[in-house]
Amino acid sequence: MPNDLTTRGYPLPHPDNVAREDAQRIRDALSLISDDLEAMTTEPPIATETAVGNVRLATAAEATGGTATDAVPVVKRVMDMITSATSALYTTMVSQTGDAITTAINDLKAGVDPAYDTLVEIAAKLTDMTQINAILDSLAKRLRIDTDAQGLDATQKANGRANLGLGDVATKNVATAAQIRQGNSSVALTADQAWAAAGWVDLGNSGGGTLQIDCNAGSRFRVALTGNVAVSFLNAKDGQSIDVVFVQDATGGRTLSWNSNIRFPNGIAPTVATAANGWALVFTGVYNSNYAQWLGAGWKVT
Repeated sequence: MPNDLTTRGYPLPHPDNVAREDAQRIRDALSLISDDLEAMTTEPPIATETAVGNVRLATAAEATGGTATDAVPVVKRVMDMITSATSALYTTMVSQTGDAITTAINDLKAGVDPAYDTLVEIAAKLTDMTQINAILDSLAKRLRIDTDAQGLDATQKANGRANLGLGDVATKNVATAAQIRQGNSSVALTADQAWAAAGWVDLGNSGGGTLQIDCNAGSRFRVALTGNVAVSFLNAKDGQSIDVVFVQDATGGRTLSWNSNIRFPNGIAPTVATAANGWALVFTGVYNSNYAQWLGAGWKVT
C-alpha cells in the first residue's frame, strides 16, 4: 500500500489503496491537522538563543522598556533603539568632553589677556620687532654699572640721580683748595682738599700803605712786613675765622694799624714786636656779619 505524506507529515489517500485503508489515513491526517491548529492557540514557547521555537514580536513599548522576555523586536525597532541610545551617548560624551576641554583650556590660559590667549597670538607677539625693540629700548635706559658711557640724555641722568637719592652732589666736581677757600657752591668737598684749604697762604711782602687780605684766598696767612701797613679784610664770610702771622723783614721796626671794623678786647690793639727778622704779631679773628665787624686778638712773639 502506498504511504504518501504531505510536507508536514499528513498521510494522503492513494488510488491504489483500498477505500477502508484511505479512510483511516484521512482520519489520521485530520487528527494531526487538529493538533497543529490547537497548538497555534496556546502561548508560544519563549525564544532563546539555543532553542528554536515559535516567537512573537514585541510591541514598541516592550522593545523600549525591555520588559518582554518571550518576544523579539523587529529590525526597525532595534535600529531605532540603537540610534536613540547612540545619539544620547554621543550628546552626553560631547557635553562632558567639551566641558572638560573648556575647563582645561581655561586653566592653561589662567586668565591671560584675550589678546595673547592663543598660540598664534603669542607667536605674533614673540616675532613683533616693534614690541621687542620697545622692550630693548626700555632695558637700555636702565642704569648700568658695566660701562661709564651708557649714552643717557641729560633728563635720564637727572632722573637716575634723583632715584638713587644722590641729588646735585653727583654732578659736582671735587673742590680744589682754592675753591673751598672761596666757598664755591658748584663743587664737592673732600677731606684732603679741606686740609689743603686750611693750610697757610704766603702773601709775600706787604709793602707800605694799605694791606688788604682777601678772605677768599684762605683762612691762614703769612706776611713779611716790608713797610708800615694798615690791615683790612675783604670778602669775609659770617663766622669765618682768620689767622695771620706777621714777620718783620731784615730792617725791622715795621708797624701795624687796623681797619675800624676790627675790634680788640678793651679796644686796645695788640703790641707789635719790632725786632728784625722776628715774629712781629700773630692775629686771630672771627667775622660777625650782623655787625660787619671782626672780633680779634693778637700777641707779639719775642
